[in-house]
Amino acid sequence: MSGLWLLMALMLTSPAPLQEALARFEQLEGYRLQLRSEGPGGNQQLRYAYRKPGLVRMDVQSPYAGAVLIYRPLSQQVRLWPFGLSWPSVGLSPEHPLVTSSRGHRVDQSDVGVLLRRVLQLQQAGALALQESATFRGRAVWHLVITGPAGPNGVARYELWLDQPSLFPLKVISSDERGNRLETVWLEQIELDPVFPDNFFSP
Repeated sequence: MSGLWLLMALMLTSPAPLQEALARFEQLEGYRLQLRSEGPGGNQQLRYAYRKPGLVRMDVQSPYAGAVLIYRPLSQQVRLWPFGLSWPSVGLSPEHPLVTSSRGHRVDQSDVGVLLRRVLQLQQAGALALQESATFRGRAVWHLVITGPAGPNGVARYELWLDQPSLFPLKVISSDERGNRLETVWLEQIELDPVFPDNFFSP
């Protein structure tokens, strides 16, 4: 099937790619993946896991190798093990500088659903360009470019590569109003609805 026919099929079978991607995310019970990010504020690599209703675990590989962060909605705190689970931990507010990134990303607002809602918000005030279907690392993807007025996070443009079968993001680039790249994020080794050990989010 040509790229044009695939584009027409997506437009006929879903209200819009971003809304459909968010709907698919909301049907998930959880996911885990390998995350890499690059930007002027520094690079990061970690194992990321999410489970409803908002449990998050990050196992940092760089730049602070061994650190573990877990957010549990009931406590509304981020539990930080700076040197690994065999060491003492400390509970911190999600806004605390020790558990926010250089770009201001918070652990409790880090899941793919939050990303898709922010992109949709930008689209509603701006525009979306659905590029012709492409491939990314051998996988069929939808390539989206969303532009609009910069919000509180300074982002005025998102570029997304969505896996065609699942509509799960594989790569995201954010840029400011001048076109300066703020951050590039790769989502790899994605597992949708994995079975987590009982104590995975409560070690």
